Amino acid sequence: MQYFTFTRRRLAGAAAGMICAAALIPVASLAGPASATAGTETSAAGTGAASVPTSFQPVSASFQSAARGFVLGAAGCRQVRACQARLATTTDAGAHWRFTGAADVRLFNAAGNTLTQASRVRDVVFASRRTGWLYGPGLWATHDGGATWRKITLGGDIVPSQGGGVVAMATAAGTAYAVVAPDPFHGKPAELYASPAGQDAWARVGTMTGGPSWASLAVAGTAAWFGTSAGLWATADGVHWHQDPVACPASDIGGLGSIAAASPSRVVFLCLGDGAAGSMGKDVLRSSDGGKTAPLAGQAPFGGSGGTLAVPPHRSQVITLATSSGASFIYRSADGGKTWTTATYPDGGTPWNSLAYVTQAVGWVVIDGRPLDNASNRLLRTPDAGRSWHTIRF
Repeated sequence: MQYFTFTRRRLAGAAAGMICAAALIPVASLAGPASATAGTETSAAGTGAASVPTSFQPVSASFQSAARGFVLGAAGCRQVRACQARLATTTDAGAHWRFTGAADVRLFNAAGNTLTQASRVRDVVFASRRTGWLYGPGLWATHDGGATWRKITLGGDIVPSQGGGVVAMATAAGTAYAVVAPDPFHGKPAELYASPAGQDAWARVGTMTGGPSWASLAVAGTAAWFGTSAGLWATADGVHWHQDPVACPASDIGGLGSIAAASPSRVVFLCLGDGAAGSMGKDVLRSSDGGKTAPLAGQAPFGGSGGTLAVPPHRSQVITLATSSGASFIYRSADGGKTWTTATYPDGGTPWNSLAYVTQAVGWVVIDGRPLDNASNRLLRTPDAGRSWHTIRF
């Protein structure tokens, strides 16, 4: 079973800069979804099976086991050219790769005009060998392993022409979740959608909302957590949701930054404090009751702004935190956040993406994730729960 975690995700471009405080609505039980509908448009896979060149630039990764997974990226990308999305797959932990079918869609260009890229994508997540999605801000789905793809158009108040779209996704126990920013350009709050993983039946989950461009999302089995800088909602069964008190200390003015789940009950939270010159305070909280209470476990190193958490299944005391500023860092704690070790990657502070563990020892992460910027993109794998990370060659 995969244990996914997503940091606060920002919708790139001008819309991202407009962050407003959304009103948080207490939710006792959200058993029924809203009446949003999903339209679809079928697309043939853009690329069939072929070898992957060594110059392949990874953007996002999704692994279903220690050996099998998919990586979204591009080949031959240049700043002045639109990049065609390519999807590589491996069944032997990255020793060998081949291209598999991908939607006929371009990769999102963070340096371009956000409002003209509504259909483009920058992330991948698969629920199984056959069912997966490309997203951010567009949404494309496959249920046949990539042979065909459908462009999904969610209903409701989503305004693609104003930067609206999907900013985070996670899937577990047969349910897929998507955090959607309907219209961040005008400050509309983010919303949570869900669908059975094997269908394209997306509907809004209750009335939970967050900031227009920030969101944290984590899943473990039937449990799920949806957090923003000012609120946290949780479900144990995927049906009934409740709002938990914001666990972050009052001094953490940045609020909730990331959530990682080791099990339906063991959850870790990253709270962001004050910062300057590429550094930021980072409090780590651990919960043993699904997030109802979360005492302070420790403080991660100050270097880096924000960050993404991950924990191996059923090992919440082993915490990995990826962050960046002038350099890129991976912090690791083996004692629940009390002490930390640091691995530094001097790549000019390039960001991280797709940090996740698929077993108690094996995890993956993509460094950079922006093929239009430069050629520094790399896929890293750890075989020992974050003690060491190794570059995977294509």
